[in-house]
Amino acid sequence: MIIEFPGAPDRTYTVQIPTPSLGDYSYLVVSGDEAALVDPQLDIDRFERILADSAARLRWVFETHMHNDYVSGGKALAELHGAGYVLPAGCGATFDHSPISDGDSRPLGRCTLRAMDTPGHTPHHTSYVLELPARDGSNSDPDGGAAAVFSGGSMLVGAVGRTDLLGPHLAEELAHAQYRSVNKMADLLPDPTAVEPTHGAGSFCSATPVASESTSTIGIEKTRNPALTERDEDTFVAQQLAGYGMFPSYYAHMGPANQAGEALPDPVSPPTLTPHEVTDAAGPATIVDLRDPLAFAAGHVPGSVNIPMSVDAGAYIGWALPWNSDLVLVSDRPENIKDVQVQLHRIGVRSVVGVVDDGLAAWRAEGRPVASYRVATFRELAEERPDSVVDARDPLEVGGSTLPGVVNIHFSRVMDEMERIGPGAVWVHCQSGYRASIAASLLARADREVVLIADDLSNRVA
Repeated sequence: MIIEFPGAPDRTYTVQIPTPSLGDYSYLVVSGDEAALVDPQLDIDRFERILADSAARLRWVFETHMHNDYVSGGKALAELHGAGYVLPAGCGATFDHSPISDGDSRPLGRCTLRAMDTPGHTPHHTSYVLELPARDGSNSDPDGGAAAVFSGGSMLVGAVGRTDLLGPHLAEELAHAQYRSVNKMADLLPDPTAVEPTHGAGSFCSATPVASESTSTIGIEKTRNPALTERDEDTFVAQQLAGYGMFPSYYAHMGPANQAGEALPDPVSPPTLTPHEVTDAAGPATIVDLRDPLAFAAGHVPGSVNIPMSVDAGAYIGWALPWNSDLVLVSDRPENIKDVQVQLHRIGVRSVVGVVDDGLAAWRAEGRPVASYRVATFRELAEERPDSVVDARDPLEVGGSTLPGVVNIHFSRVMDEMERIGPGAVWVHCQSGYRASIAASLLARADREVVLIADDLSNRVA
């Protein structure tokens, strides 16, 4: 999406670049023949294409914070183009970069990008204000020339970034800082200023659900952003801390990777495996089957894990399995394997050792063993009333609404909390069946008899 600004110099605009697998947005900022990138991911080819289309020279790459949900491609892009790599001062980066502090600015064409200190999502979080030149042609006017703010994980669209990603010990302190940062933005920037955040709908970095729009304005956020509408700071903090759900376990590895700046921008190219090679790999590697839950339940390689294809399957792989496990990806759609490889590349997973892109066709043709398990509905659950039922949703989702006699174990925790599950066949459900399919396959891999409830929770029967 291209965003233009009234009264801006010719060829001054931003391009919003979505990353659905993360629920994030990056931005190309163009002014004249110069460009800057804000918060790019590690799959840098797409940024290169968009930059080439702009016919502008990359002068800067900006990061709003040390990201916890992906590995940045900023350092690689800056090095490729001889651009300055601008990071918030004090962020902990251990490589050469251009630190920026509150009020500092960097020129871009006839415009300026000015740093605004906005701690909260992280301690050193920094937003960047795109300032247009004054109408008389002089330098940018910080009191009236703000066209947009690249707000990263601070002010989001109808929400704010969560403050617990660096540990619960910092969550309350940073929530107070987040409140003050969002209010600072609202106080200092004109109402028409475009709000262009990094974290959007579907991002686990958001404290609460984000509005459906991908951008906003300061004026609109004054009417709906919780940091601007709650009656006071303490109420805001209490509401935020009470609303934090679980977030992917792989997040723990992203910040250190970004601080070290050692990410390799070239994705791995694993070989296509024969059934014999899959068998050889099955010991040290985890076989991840991307097919839909019904196809997987009907027949799969014994011991494989079902993480059905989705826009964020890579995130669920990083969440469900031990970090950097050797992986073999299985699908009956080659394009799905390519997509998931990109998703995994964004979070720094380089441990895919092979792929199978014909589903189980070759495996079955050789007469190799196939495992399966039962699929059921909520009506069947109500009729049969089994002793062991697992709700694989986030505890925050469950609240008091789980079915009677059901044990709530998040899908990512089933292997660690199996002692909580009763004997006999384990029936597994979630909201829609997606997370339940992951949990069911993990339990089957551990030699438990499972029944997958591939049904929507709205169909449950009391």
